[in-house]
Amino acid sequence: MAPMQLLTTIQSLFRDGFYILRNEGILSFFSTVLRIIGLNYQGISYYIIYFYKQHLHFHQRMAEPFTVIKVNPKKIQSTAPGNIDRWKHIGEVRSGNWDQSNKSLNELIKYRSVVDRFQNDVAWENTEIYSTAIERVSEGEVYWNGCRTINDIEQRAKSIEDLYASIQESGFKSQSELQGRSVKSIVLSGSFDRSKTDIAVAISRNGDFLFIDGNHRLAISHVLELDEIPVRIVVRHSEWQNLREEVMNANSKEELSERAKSNINHPDIAETVPDSWVTEQSDE
Repeated sequence: MAPMQLLTTIQSLFRDGFYILRNEGILSFFSTVLRIIGLNYQGISYYIIYFYKQHLHFHQRMAEPFTVIKVNPKKIQSTAPGNIDRWKHIGEVRSGNWDQSNKSLNELIKYRSVVDRFQNDVAWENTEIYSTAIERVSEGEVYWNGCRTINDIEQRAKSIEDLYASIQESGFKSQSELQGRSVKSIVLSGSFDRSKTDIAVAISRNGDFLFIDGNHRLAISHVLELDEIPVRIVVRHSEWQNLREEVMNANSKEELSERAKSNINHPDIAETVPDSWVTEQSDE
């Protein structure tokens, strides 16, 4: 770039930056600057929250926030509490009874509707999610992953048809596989989109997987009867995290408690130990 052209570009950036700062505020200005240099304000904010909790709140243990493991989708049948956010709460370890108040996947309108479409051959127009979306949009609401118009609803249905066909033909791929980079780099990149995520789960005190987000993908994996899918762990129960730490801190399998030994094949534990510790017969 020629010197004069570079100077003009810099002047334009300063002018636009001052306008945004004056009219839209510091957060909008900061977001714009990050976007220009190839980063994402929202993604960075999630990571900063995690980093702050991990390093400054010593009373609150955290787990690695971007873990993606392979599990049998049949092991995911219940939901986590609705107040767990797939990004804001990454890496949290929670005590209490939050893992006991879950409900069946069939209580979720998106899940039910995708199963109806692909397993029961119900036309999209006759599914519950489609008719509800039509009603909500006609009342001026934004619904079903950002739909604002009937055309948006039609395009949303088509995108799920395409997703089903892609998974059926090419298998179920994680976001890292699709984008060719780690979850962390995806979150911090300028192209981060919080709506594009792997199936997000929490893990209960007993190691049960509780669904958080990814209705369409999970329903498709159930309909196709897949043996294995990638999921991202958002929150773990403190009792389960204690068990993981017991296993990770052990020098040999013989040191483990009987409960730890019985969970050695669990996907959230098996990847943290030597292969020789894992038995041939997996409980997954």
